[in-house]
Amino acid sequence: MTTLHSLLVTTHIAVGSLALLIFWVPALAKKGSPLHVRAGRIYVTAMYIVAVTAFVASIMVLADPVGIRRPDDILDAAEAARLARRFRMFSLFLLMLSVLVFTSIRHGIAALRERRQPGMLSRPSHRALLAALALLALVVGSIGLYTMQLLLIIFGGISLAASVSMFRDTRKRNPSRGDLVVAHLGGLISSGIGAYTAFFAFGGSRLLADVLTGQWQVLPWVLPSIIGTIAISRLQRSYTHRPLSDS
Repeated sequence: MTTLHSLLVTTHIAVGSLALLIFWVPALAKKGSPLHVRAGRIYVTAMYIVAVTAFVASIMVLADPVGIRRPDDILDAAEAARLARRFRMFSLFLLMLSVLVFTSIRHGIAALRERRQPGMLSRPSHRALLAALALLALVVGSIGLYTMQLLLIIFGGISLAASVSMFRDTRKRNPSRGDLVVAHLGGLISSGIGAYTAFFAFGGSRLLADVLTGQWQVLPWVLPSIIGTIAISRLQRSYTHRPLSDS
């Protein structure tokens, strides 16, 4: 089991690092251009892999936290219980982020296909994913409030808000092209928020530990959400209900 977990984590890190770089290519390229489309497809595939590997790895740690994370350590019962709580808490956080990324990617792609395949956004399977994300967000946020873990509180709220926003998209009848563009780009931006948040919360925090100390350590965790929220807000102002050609 530890070998499988290590393989999943290695794949997650390798593909995730690639996805973090590729994210900016479709984001900055002209929308609808060949570069935007090709890079977007690569990014979507990479993020699906990232989300699935994170999901499975998190489930494994939730099931056997000490056995997976500390297989060779000899621990007394109290220490094992303390570590189990800690590992489970952050694995639940990572699980929520993986569902956020997967759902956001799926939502963005469904919005892209909605005009040619009406009903893609309102499929029961997609709404079930949004409901699962909302439930996870409530659980993680509640744990954060109980344990006073700021990271869990913030991202429980962000994930809940994202699920509600995407659910609203599924309820729109005859959405305009502008609505679908916002849903498409907003979904992919949300996936980037989840990816960069995970990077700074788990790996990047070590790189910045000497620069950002104390309460400032939370800055790189929330910065992707701040930037992403601003970008989505600007998209909504630019595209929603604005007349767009079909070309």
